[in-house]
Amino acid sequence: MLPGALLVGLLSAPSLATASPDLSETPSTRLLRTTWRGYLRRFVQRDGRVVDHRGGGISTSEGQAYAMMRAAWIGDRRSFDRVREWTLWNLQGGSLAALPAWKWGPRPDGSWGILDENPASDADLWMAYALFTAAERWHEPDYRVQAMALLSRIWDEEVGELDGRPVLLPGPWARGGDPLRLNPSYFLTFAWRFFAQVDPDHPWTALVDHSYELLAVATEGGRLPPDWLYIDRATGAPTTPPQGLEEGDRYGFEAYRVPWNLAADVWWYDDARARALLGGLSPMMTTWRRDGRIPAVMDSTGAAVVEWETLGLYGAMLPAAEILHPSDAAALYASELEEMRECWGWGEPDDYYSQNWVWFGLALWSRLARATEPWPSGSGSGP
Repeated sequence: MLPGALLVGLLSAPSLATASPDLSETPSTRLLRTTWRGYLRRFVQRDGRVVDHRGGGISTSEGQAYAMMRAAWIGDRRSFDRVREWTLWNLQGGSLAALPAWKWGPRPDGSWGILDENPASDADLWMAYALFTAAERWHEPDYRVQAMALLSRIWDEEVGELDGRPVLLPGPWARGGDPLRLNPSYFLTFAWRFFAQVDPDHPWTALVDHSYELLAVATEGGRLPPDWLYIDRATGAPTTPPQGLEEGDRYGFEAYRVPWNLAADVWWYDDARARALLGGLSPMMTTWRRDGRIPAVMDSTGAAVVEWETLGLYGAMLPAAEILHPSDAAALYASELEEMRECWGWGEPDDYYSQNWVWFGLALWSRLARATEPWPSGSGSGP
């Protein structure tokens, strides 16, 4: 393993004012390739199924989508195709028009198959974005066809209305609920901007605008974004979660993805609302500088709910830290992530969720992860 100072120097991202470098031969890209290969060996079967070992060997649409996204960004078409094929035939029943079931695994009778047919909108959005990214990267029209089929179903089944305006539901099951249950970490505004360019028949830009308004309301008074946001349908305002669901006052394993999403919207689209919301997360970095740690779960004020940490939170915070306090990002990596790295990944060997979010954080921080650009649907297959 490289000494911390040297590795951080190799990984340090250029300032936001500089042009994105050619990453084809940079040490940061080599690190991301190495850990991607390790992830494939540990979590991805030869048939393309991504295994959540901690979850009892199940597979999820989220895990499949993450793997597709990573493969598209790193340029691994073979892995992309096998993960995509397994997803299509096992979670979508072979139908491009079907939203993927979110959970697959061992059944009580000993067989294997779908355990919960409900889709999860964050996984579906990531999957569509990964397919569009693959279409652009490899000039493959079929990926775009698949993405457009998925996009149409996402809008029809997973976008609802609140006061006559579009709002992303966590899944079709949430339609009609009161209070309305939303997940702020599912608000992939950077992806919706792209969707608006390729799918002008649906108001994706309006979804971006409304989601930022909901995020602003949810974080008023310096509150951290919650794992789950509950909206009173009559008033359109945040409300107390149903009894026993403290998740409405928790910044935990769902919400820690929000900084990454906001950082992508700042980096790729220079959105002022995303930058302002990131500013509200500055106290977390203040806590880290003071205490040398950020608790894995906090309440809305930033007070610790648990005393332990999680590497995924640090990974997702890396690009946000670069925007908030540039000197903090390299220090955060050196302190929390570099010493935990092995040849296959970081930290706990079976923690697939943290492995993904550390990798995503490094990919965005090092500029490997870039915004997808529209690719003409009528173009040939390319080289």
